[in-house]
Formats: sequence, C-alpha cells, structure tokens
Amino acid sequence: MRILCLPGAYGSADKFQVQLAPLVKELTEDGTATFHFIHGPCKAVPPDGFEEYFGQPPYFRFIEPDKSVDKTKQDDILARIRDFPDCETPEDTMRELMREGIATTHRSTDNALKYLLKVMKEQGPFDAIIGYSEGATVAATLLLHEQRRFRKKRIPPMFKYAIFFAGWPPMDPDRHTVILSDESDDMIEIPTCHIIGSLDPYVHGSMALYNVCDPDTAYIFDHAKGHTLPRDKDTVKELGDVVRAAIQEYGIY
Repeated sequence: MRILCLPGAYGSADKFQVQLAPLVKELTEDGTATFHFIHGPCKAVPPDGFEEYFGQPPYFRFIEPDKSVDKTKQDDILARIRDFPDCETPEDTMRELMREGIATTHRSTDNALKYLLKVMKEQGPFDAIIGYSEGATVAATLLLHEQRRFRKKRIPPMFKYAIFFAGWPPMDPDRHTVILSDESDDMIEIPTCHIIGSLDPYVHGSMALYNVCDPDTAYIFDHAKGHTLPRDKDTVKELGDVVRAAIQEYGIY
C-alpha cells in the first residue's frame, strides 16, 4: 500500500517524516506500506510566540487567507483556535468556531486541491492518504472532491483508505462552508481510521470529521494524549495492527 502523507500547518515533508517515523517503521519493516511525504504549497510564518514550537524553518501550509482579500477582512482560522469553543456537540463547536465562514480561504482552498491533484498525477498513484491536523482537513476535502468528480465526470477516485490524525471536517469550497454531519448529506465513503487524543483541546474537531465518514467503515483509535501523533512502541504496534486489518478486510493494495 502506497500512502500520500500531508503534514499539519507550519510543518514540512521532512518534519512530518520525523513525527510519523515510528508508524513508518512499523508498517515498512514488514512490507505493509510505503510512504510519500509532501507539504503544502504556501510558505508560512508561525504566529508570534510559536516559532520554537514548530521547529526550524521552512514552514508550509495548505490553506491560508487569500492574499487578494483586504487585509483588514482576513480571518485566519488558526488564529481563532486560541479560544477554541467547547459546545454540546462537535458540530455546534465547529459552527461556533466557523461562524465567520471560510470565505477568505476560498482561492487558497481551490489552489490546494489543484496542487494535490497535480501531485497525484505526477507522483502517484497512491492507495491511501494520511493527514495530520490541517493536513487531515485538506485530505478529507480532497476525498470529497474525488467523489464529486466521479459522479460528474466518472473519473475513478484514487484513494481507497484514509488515516486522519487530529483533523477537522472537510471544507466545501463551492459554498464557503465546513461540511457538518447534521447539515449535509455529504459523506466520505471510503474506509477511514481516526486517530484522536482524548486530551486534545480540539478533539471536537476530530469527532466532527469522524461524523462525516461512513459509520460502517470509520474506526476510532484513541491514543489518550493531546494534539500529537502517537510514538510509544505499544501504541504504534496496536495502530499498525489496525491498519493491517483494514488492508485485509477492504482489499487495499
């Protein structure tokens, strides 16, 4: 199984390869998978006070406020998460967080999809996709784009499996909204694995993503920590077994 890997905001292909190294080792040593790492097309600058948190530059993102938008009207979603709401349901939490919409990222989202489709054409094919944080949101958006494209143009989707680490629900670039399960019939139809941390302050985002996936083939894996990737040996081995079981069950090769 060949996997395309998308890092979080202010990450890079090299940094994500280090973050994901335990799982890469677990799944490559027995020939289960190979991994292809990329990063977003937008060069980025971390917010003040967070430079050391994201390591050394360069930094990249997939989504950013459109540069053509009046700077006084820009509203970067990553600036809002410092005061992340905690509502009754994951969907209510995302609605409160996204109450200003995502209109200022419309062009950037469209460019991210075009960039990923180009990567798929030139560096693929891939059997599965992994996304962490912003990368998970973009991966989910790409999967829905593939499904819509198949319905309209009969172009078969490339990905057969997705692994989301601490992601948020996908975006609908046509409507400038986030897709939520209690507002939309859109659903990610391929099997998915959702690695969440019960101590993650943004766990409602992860659950809102889970809720827009097919409940019959969506699997939750809780590593019981925060907004991080699991690295301890026992947890990674357990996660590797989950992925291997999915490959066998759904015939992902």
